[in-house]
Amino acid sequence: MDSTDTLLIKQARLDSNSCIAKKDVAGVSKHWMKDFVQIAGDGSCTIGKAQIAADWTYMFSNSSPLFERIPDTITISHTGDTAWESGTWNYKNDKYHGNYAAMWRKVKGKWLTQNELYVSLN
Repeated sequence: MDSTDTLLIKQARLDSNSCIAKKDVAGVSKHWMKDFVQIAGDGSCTIGKAQIAADWTYMFSNSSPLFERIPDTITISHTGDTAWESGTWNYKNDKYHGNYAAMWRKVKGKWLTQNELYVSLN
């Protein structure tokens, strides 16, 4: 059975996916910590919520990929303040797909993403 924290992270992921579909950068980034780190499927690394939000704004202003993350595993730490998420990602409008992992941190009762790593498998 899923814990309340696991369900909260799943809900945050679903909301994030929904915001991507709407090209809503503010909606996606509300789930990121200020020092969020994102490693893209090509191995490039970007640090900081503001910089990544700017990158996403640019991406969405062009012919952007619409992608979603589908969690397979969410594990809450014994201390209850960090979590591990892993699953698959895919473009809904292109052939690209792969695996991802995310680290979540509970800050003032709210789950936020600290890091995301994407690996392209095609």
